[in-house]
Amino acid sequence: MIVTFGIAKLSDGKIRLEVARPQHTATAHHTYSSLEAVRRVLSNLGVPSEITDFYFQLLPKLDSNQLLQFPPLHITEHQLAAEGLKTEWKNAAVTLVADVCKRSY
Repeated sequence: MIVTFGIAKLSDGKIRLEVARPQHTATAHHTYSSLEAVRRVLSNLGVPSEITDFYFQLLPKLDSNQLLQFPPLHITEHQLAAEGLKTEWKNAAVTLVADVCKRSY
C-alpha cells in the first residue's frame, strides 16, 4: 500500500513518526527517544538512507511539533505492524464493504 511518513521533533526532545495513507484520515504514530531509533525503523521499512538523511537534515529547521512529510512510499501493512505502527485501515474497509453489502437495492 502507498503510505506517507512524517516526522516531528516534540518539545520534550523526542521524535514522533507518523504514517498515513493518502486520501485517508486514519494515521498511526509512535514516539521515539532519538533520531537513530527513527532511522532504524525507517531502514527496517525499506526507506532508502538517502531520503532519511535528506529529511533529517531539515528537521532542526522546523518548530516543535511541526510535521515534515516524506514522499509517498510503498510499504506493506505487515511491515508497519512489525515496527509498532499498526493501523485499522483494513478493518475500516471491511466494515464499509459489509455495510454496502447489507443494503437492498
